Amino acid sequence: MIGFDGADWKTIWNWANSGKLPNFKRLIDLGAFGPLESTIPPVTPPAWTSMVTGKNPGNHGIYSFARIIKTENGWKKLIYTSRNKKSKELWDYIDRTLVINVPFTYPPRRINGIMVTGMLTPSLDSEFTYPPEFRNELLEQIPDYIIELDWSKYVGKEKEFITHLYKMTKKRIELFWYLFDNKPWRLMFFVFIGPDRIQHILWGTREMEEYWKYLDGFLGEVLEKIDHETLLFIVSDHGFGKIEKTINLSLVLAKLGLIKERGSSISSVTKWLINFAKKTGLLIYFAKLYGLLPEFIKRKILESSRTQVELINPDVMYECEGAFAAVYLKRKDKRIISKLKQELYSLKDPYTNEKVIAKVYEKSEIYFGKCLDSAPDLIILPKEGYTLKNYGDLIDVAYFQNGDHRLYGIFFAYGSGIKRRYKIKNAKIYDIAPTILHIFGLPIPNDMDGRVLIEIFEEDSEFTRKKPKYVNSSYYEKKYEDEKLKKAIQKLKIKGKF
Repeated sequence: MIGFDGADWKTIWNWANSGKLPNFKRLIDLGAFGPLESTIPPVTPPAWTSMVTGKNPGNHGIYSFARIIKTENGWKKLIYTSRNKKSKELWDYIDRTLVINVPFTYPPRRINGIMVTGMLTPSLDSEFTYPPEFRNELLEQIPDYIIELDWSKYVGKEKEFITHLYKMTKKRIELFWYLFDNKPWRLMFFVFIGPDRIQHILWGTREMEEYWKYLDGFLGEVLEKIDHETLLFIVSDHGFGKIEKTINLSLVLAKLGLIKERGSSISSVTKWLINFAKKTGLLIYFAKLYGLLPEFIKRKILESSRTQVELINPDVMYECEGAFAAVYLKRKDKRIISKLKQELYSLKDPYTNEKVIAKVYEKSEIYFGKCLDSAPDLIILPKEGYTLKNYGDLIDVAYFQNGDHRLYGIFFAYGSGIKRRYKIKNAKIYDIAPTILHIFGLPIPNDMDGRVLIEIFEEDSEFTRKKPKYVNSSYYEKKYEDEKLKKAIQKLKIKGKF
């Protein structure tokens, strides 16, 4: 399994069929393919976790980047880690597994195989591998290995970003081939984070296209090297698309009296330039002009325009993540929910007179399961072309960031027993885990929310002939305990004590 974080279905489909990505086109001609519906919201932490657990966020407990916890004195905000997952993952069922750079696997944990953590790993100095000793082996083989690239730190430094992006990706490919050739594995789950990073700031550019061609070349090497007994899945956690404007959620909440705006430190000159662009109708060109500005001015515009706010209602907390925003309530207040929904749905872009909010969900509309209590009470999704922030005017031009997440990622399957030129429909991100277990001939825990994508297999294949088997979720716990007992008895036999 190869994951390309942020790979967008429409983009990859169009580029593959236009000849820009010939190896993705090979997958279309020789395998099953289609859009893969992400989680709502389509954000990295819950999406990848749903893929590897087979469950919706309400059953695995990961909703965003940060946990918002209700306390007696207000709210506490903590970053999610792998320890917060409330579910087993694919590598808990399958032995000899290589898990590389999958987001939200830090800190690493014991598996039957090798794990190299990815997103939110503090540094190369941390313990980011299992087994721990593999860290030294990795750094000996690939001394300049790079775990992550934070696109938000490259305001006005796009050329430097591109250099670092390719360096990171080349090192990732070196690790792929080292593991592929030298380590025993039955399942290899390897994620490239680069597509997401470049698409946030260089969406629709020549640089983005060239980077995807580079990845397509790597894919071609994989297709040439795998044997006829190996199945290949290509997946992504969510799609991507262009953004042109931002919505300042802080101002909406301030209007309703839920927070208090302290104002912005934006300079009078910058404010005059932006207002002039708005009044003269040049706002739509401001993002393009922004790209031509000197680096220090770019940074000044972005850093100085943040809205300073304070919470004045202790019963309300919120977070903005661009592709979505979430509101947490200490108690379910129907009045607040109703007022907030009404205000959000009435928001219009003053330049187009179009509404800017696509949907406001209550948590019970999209999540279900044992972890529902910790979910945000409201999930807000902007319309395409907009992103949610906590700075700028109510509706403002997007300066540095010009791309954000969409609902549909990619799914490609290739190999013996897989249908050719078959376009799958209605595939969801939590269908991946049960499908993988079925391929390995393993029973599927009945607490998984996904289904086996049985339609991707040829009618006479072994995967179609054997029907998916479902078992109680305690099945694997008992199996694990039985194996521990067998190993303990074997040790006693060796010592002559049994």
